[in-house]
Amino acid sequence: MALKPGPTRLAFVFGKESRILQPVAPILVAFSAILLTTVVLLAVDPFIDTEALAFIYLLPVIVMAMHYGSTVGVLTSFASALAAGYFCFPPKFSFFISDPLNVAELGFFLLLAVIASKAVAVVTKDDRVTRRPKWPLIGWWRRQRRSPEHLAR
Repeated sequence: MALKPGPTRLAFVFGKESRILQPVAPILVAFSAILLTTVVLLAVDPFIDTEALAFIYLLPVIVMAMHYGSTVGVLTSFASALAAGYFCFPPKFSFFISDPLNVAELGFFLLLAVIASKAVAVVTKDDRVTRRPKWPLIGWWRRQRRSPEHLAR
């Protein structure tokens, strides 16, 4: 007799309670967004120069940073830079970029994408970016400054 699919069984099948897919799901969504952006760019390539549209890869970076946080946003920015270098800059379909100006543009894109993902994470109050680091030495120094022995000197 086969088991009837109950709510917990269906949730496991669709990945809501899967411990394996849970940490990987944001990365898969990010790569899927980059793939969708690439398909759109390759579809408009005969009509518009895709080198001018390379900054469209910022959209997946910003969306992933808003939805999943700064870590996935930074990962998406690196993957987007690789995709832009491979699909947008001549010679196309190669990681070699012949023009130094295009290399500088790709570097600027990567810098802008990382800054944008961090800024979006701060605006959306991502706790990994906005929390203050706990530095034991600074806390110790502040406590020593406020101690009665320090005030007596």
